[in-house]
Amino acid sequence: MKKILFLFALLASITASATVTVTPLSVDYSNKKVTFRVSWTNSPAAPYNNRVWVWVDLCPITGTSPGTFAQAVISGATATAGNILTVSNNTRGFYVTTNPSTVTATLSNATGKFNWCVYGSDAPPKVTANNGTYTLYGTPPFTLTAANGTTTQTVAANAIATSAVTITPVTLTDRTGYPGVFCIYTGSDLYIDATHLCQQRTSGAKNWEAHIKDSRDSRLYRIVLMPDQKWYMAQNLNYRGVTYYCYGNNSSNCNETNGVWYQNPPVTSTLCPSGWSLPSCQNWTNLISNYNMTNATLKSTTCSGVDTYGMRAMCVGLYSSNVGGWIYQGQCDRWIVPATYQSALHIYNYGSYTITCECSHGGCTSNTDYDTVRCFRQL
Repeated sequence: MKKILFLFALLASITASATVTVTPLSVDYSNKKVTFRVSWTNSPAAPYNNRVWVWVDLCPITGTSPGTFAQAVISGATATAGNILTVSNNTRGFYVTTNPSTVTATLSNATGKFNWCVYGSDAPPKVTANNGTYTLYGTPPFTLTAANGTTTQTVAANAIATSAVTITPVTLTDRTGYPGVFCIYTGSDLYIDATHLCQQRTSGAKNWEAHIKDSRDSRLYRIVLMPDQKWYMAQNLNYRGVTYYCYGNNSSNCNETNGVWYQNPPVTSTLCPSGWSLPSCQNWTNLISNYNMTNATLKSTTCSGVDTYGMRAMCVGLYSSNVGGWIYQGQCDRWIVPATYQSALHIYNYGSYTITCECSHGGCTSNTDYDTVRCFRQL
């Protein structure tokens, strides 16, 4: 929560947030330049990405009465001590990346003598979604911007119906000019923080990825938007509220990377988090055939794949007491799908096999196999 302290010495002010302090040093009216020092502490928390966003407001001096503060246009900024990072085409503010830093900024819309206020914030604007409404965090109005960088939509308040968003935004800025990421995932289980972002992937198909929180146990899962316009878990399910198996009966092998293995059959319809389902063989078949999926497309790079869509199949293998234990360890992933005889999607890492939906290794009606699970949903 930002806390602002005003300490006027006629022409300057000091503002501070929970972690950021900005101290004015000097002003050059003729060249429209202001100089100030930015510093921060790591209490109660370190700044996001260990950098802070800085912007300036100003107002002309008319006699002895202050006028109305307006947004300053920053046409240039340099650090005489420390470091800053400017954002292309953003004249509202910039990042300070070294603690502390001394900065001189040029305010191109300043006239004559002026009062000025410098602000620092460690909380970028963000968005959450719930019940058909986006909630925007920051200082309105917000500007949503599409991938082309020119198509925009302005949101005057801190909330907007998802149906009222008329573009496909990838970024947003608030009134301070602070850049943020806009998420197109609209589920109420969306989770965003400094390390769990919603964004377009920088490699492969450059599709969207986000994170959700399972309300049952608060575990987080990375999810990706596939070309069939459905969201898929990009991690194996790790829910422990039903019977499950850990490789070697060692609980440390059930982790955030591998997930856990479930008896196949039976698999209940409530295995996935609320709003999520087990993809059917038909769902998988449509995705694979319509978009030319291959083993390499879905497999992690650590499993000899190219991971085009960020699905990261881990090739953890499966367990079957019917054939004496662990099968294909490090050689395949097999994800359970709902069917009368409990088929599974099989992604191979050996031979000339291709992706296929098939019956369990021990037989379609057997209770001897344990497989991993990926869930999906369409919003």
